[in-house]
Amino acid sequence: MNSFSDTHAAIYEEPVDERIRKFLKLESYFLKINKHKDIDNSYDSFAALYNLISLYQMLSRAEVKRELIREIDFHKSRYIEYVKIEGSDKIKLNSIMEKQNVILNTLHNLQANYLTELHNDELFQHCVKHYDTLSSELDYWLTRDYTFRCNQINLWQEKIKPIENSIYFCLDILRKSSETREECAQNGIHIFKLDPDKKVRLLRITMHSDNYFFPRVSVGPQRATISFMTLNDNNKFIQLKDDITFVIDLCYI
Repeated sequence: MNSFSDTHAAIYEEPVDERIRKFLKLESYFLKINKHKDIDNSYDSFAALYNLISLYQMLSRAEVKRELIREIDFHKSRYIEYVKIEGSDKIKLNSIMEKQNVILNTLHNLQANYLTELHNDELFQHCVKHYDTLSSELDYWLTRDYTFRCNQINLWQEKIKPIENSIYFCLDILRKSSETREECAQNGIHIFKLDPDKKVRLLRITMHSDNYFFPRVSVGPQRATISFMTLNDNNKFIQLKDDITFVIDLCYI
């Protein structure tokens, strides 16, 4: 379930390609860090640190900077074509492209070894190695006052701020570039073809948050299947057989 869910609506997101899946995972880490670090509690500070470590490990393994540049370049090429369409909102499109240029410049200026300071930070690397074991050093850090802990997380996070801002920007553009439909899943299942002329990157399903069921999404090269599931008394997932109305957003640029 997406973190944008509120007390009235639950939003479930299913990425269609691996790049968007990766971006959503990174976004989740960033959002959790920012949520937990702002709470004056040692357990929340540990949760923020845990997600920062997970984020760091993912960034260490993947060429995220390069993928972000490719993604924004792709967005930019599409918007250049949209500007040429008669009747398009050129002011809005040009504003978006200006933001794209700023993000791209920031990414290009980000050093290839932008994680070096985190690699060389003794305290951070100790936390990376011992966050799941007993550690006097980590316990000591968690006993420091809230301002100290929060400032330290901010300093570590600052090293990867361009990545964070770029992830938010890419996903925000994608989510806003959507085709919204109201559909009915007959007998709890809905199957639809994907338009080959529209490269759908993300599916978003919006439902009431108090529903006792949820969507399970399977996406193939040509079609998507949405099955609505619930739990029985034995905590086994079972498919509903009711007709269910829901809203789906097909996100593509």
